[in-house]
Order: sequence, then structure tokens, then C-alpha cells
Amino acid sequence: MDAKDILAAVQDEAGQQNLFRQADEVRRRYCGDVAQLRGVVHFSNCCCRDDLYCGLRKSNKDIKRFRMTGDQIVETALAIAEAGLGTVVLQSGEDYGYTRELLCSVIRRIVDSADVAVTLSLGERPDDDLRAFRDVGASRYLMKHETMNPDLYARMRPGLRLADRLRTIETLRALGYQTGVGNVVGLPGQTDEDLAADIAFFQDFQPDMVNIGPFIPHADTPLCGAAIGDMDRMLRVFALTRIVTGNTHLAAANTVATLAPEDGQYRAFVQGGANVIMPNCNPFLKSKKDKIEYEFQITTKKRYVSIAEAKDVLRRAGREAAAGKGDSLKMQGEACD
Repeated sequence: MDAKDILAAVQDEAGQQNLFRQADEVRRRYCGDVAQLRGVVHFSNCCCRDDLYCGLRKSNKDIKRFRMTGDQIVETALAIAEAGLGTVVLQSGEDYGYTRELLCSVIRRIVDSADVAVTLSLGERPDDDLRAFRDVGASRYLMKHETMNPDLYARMRPGLRLADRLRTIETLRALGYQTGVGNVVGLPGQTDEDLAADIAFFQDFQPDMVNIGPFIPHADTPLCGAAIGDMDRMLRVFALTRIVTGNTHLAAANTVATLAPEDGQYRAFVQGGANVIMPNCNPFLKSKKDKIEYEFQITTKKRYVSIAEAKDVLRRAGREAAAGKGDSLKMQGEACD
């Protein structure tokens, strides 16, 4: 799609049902009626960044910080494997309290003990760290670009530049990671043109995975009084992303369930073309399940979907959980005919 057509579709609320139908047809062609179920371990909410929209920001003094030990991370990851999920996602704030050596040990222990893929979502790390994590067995990395508007990016993420983020994303791909990106829909000051630029980036980069989420103001951030993201607008971004990327894995994130607890993720599947859902698996860590499960609050009262709830979303959407690790469809071929 060219830039003009993308922008028109982002803005066309009246015609969105046709857009949703087209996205669902593309999803069915490339992904079939199976969905990827991926277990997330939120192992630290400490963060060195000060993003205006994120509850984990370093300036938030009201959050109760936590860090899992290496043993706790491995324990939780192996419980995910025992539950039959083929992918473990290790996610944290941008926390340099975890050294390269510690994270390499964790990754190695997981892949040596279970037949699972390891996805990392750790923010920006030095190139040598990223290379080391890949060498010991991590095969995927999710790094949302947030927005393709460099001025908006700099405003939302003080002291940081979009160009540096994009360079790291390119490095991930060059290192051989299955590379995921994503944006936030509804950031204060964001325009339809900005969203069209995000979709054009997805089209040009053809990522292995995309994670799209709505802006939801957090009570302990400078944006606490801003308007919440719009569900239909976000779903149009979902649908367009599916259309322009074809066989990219497209995730219905937990923030989508936070925005619309009753049917947000369901609509992302049946209207937006999603084919991935990532339940929170911290409850598998029995020793601190209550404390850890609810402290990874990027948005206020972020809803964490359990494996059982995720499977119910798939059932309602007419999907079955896929077997195996769910590697990139970009690597496997074009379509599911």
C-alpha cells in the first residue's frame, strides 16, 4: 500500500468493517486458524529509563520494585514449558542490574533443559550483550519502536533518539534474531500521519513479529491526565499491519485486554488479524506469585491474562493453540494453503 492509501484507511472509521474483513482474510491465508500461545515471565520492574507513559519509569517513586533471581527466572520458564507452551518470553524493564553473564546463564539453562524458544524483551543493550544472548540460545527479540515520529519519540522518551532505537533493531536482525517491533496507539500528540508512518515502517521492515498496544495513562506518570487510546483506531492499525505484512506474527497484547477487558483481545483476533497471545506466567513462581504478578504495571491496573483466559480467547475466536515453538513465518514460507 502506498502512504496515501494507508493514511486514508487509518482515518476511515466508516469503512473499517471492510478493512477488518480484509485483514481476517489475509490472516487466514498466511496463518491459518491456529494461534501462537507464548508464556511471559516479567522478571524485573526496575528501569533506567524515564518514559513519560510508562509506570516503570525510574522517576516513579510509588512503585514497589522487584527483581527475580536467576533461579526464579529459570524455574518459571521451565514451568511454562511443562504447561505445554513452546515459547518463553523473558521481559523486564531496562535493568542493567542483570549482567551479561547472569542473563546468558539463565538463557543457557532454559534452552538446555526444555525444548522451547526464548524471546527476549529487555530494551536496548550493548551489541556485545545482544550477540552473547544470541550465542547461548535466545532466538527472538522484541523491541517496540514506539513511534516513527522522531520528535514525538524524543518527547515521550526524554534523552533518547529514535535513530538509536532503529539502529539497535537493525542490529538484532543482523545478529540473526527473529525480530519483533511495535508501536503505541494514542500517545498524546500523535497524529494519524504518525500512525500511517508506523504502518509504512512495518511494511518496509517486514518484521517477524509486531506488538501493537494502546496508550493507557498511568496514574503515577506525567501523562496521568491524558486521554486513553481509542479501541477502533487501534484495531484499524492492527488490521492494516496484518494486510501490509502478510505472514508476520501479530500479538494481541495484555494492554489490549486492559483497554477492553471483555472483548479487546477477541476483537484483535477476529477483526485485527492477530495470531499471537502472550499470557502472564509469573503465577507459576509459587514463592512470590502475588507480589510479582501484579507489580509489572506499565499502565495503571494492567490486566494480566492467564493461560486459561488466553485459551478461552482463542476458543471464542475459533482458533486452536499451535503446537511447537511458532518460529517466524517469514522463515517458513509464504502461506498456509
